[in-house]
Amino acid sequence: MNFQNWPEQAHPVIAVMLAVAICAIPVVLPHFDLTNLPANLFAYVFCCVLVYPFASLLRHRVTSLPTIWGLAALFLLAACFYHTNIIAETANSAWPQRRDVTFDKFIYNLPQLTLGVLCWWLLVLRPDRNKRSG
Repeated sequence: MNFQNWPEQAHPVIAVMLAVAICAIPVVLPHFDLTNLPANLFAYVFCCVLVYPFASLLRHRVTSLPTIWGLAALFLLAACFYHTNIIAETANSAWPQRRDVTFDKFIYNLPQLTLGVLCWWLLVLRPDRNKRSG
């Protein structure tokens, strides 16, 4: 096999898929069974499709790790707010209860978000930086 054309760095699509997978695993695994597999795979692919355009647009513009983490945290907070206040069974609850559930979801998913951002930085932004400086 000829590996001369093999990429030296991970492609951003792969990095986004890995980052989304790391963020989604704790959400998907507690409910995992074969009957939910198609729905979980659909949700995973849909998340990748939603995240990739933002990641590719920001790839060369935002390269600071804290800034990337902050933007990702804002997106996560927005997703938690949307899910808790519109989709979930808490949508008809009083605001204090919805607020507490929203922040609980946000805090619960923060470690996975951090891992996803670190993977994105290691697989895409760091090689980009090395390629530009070298």
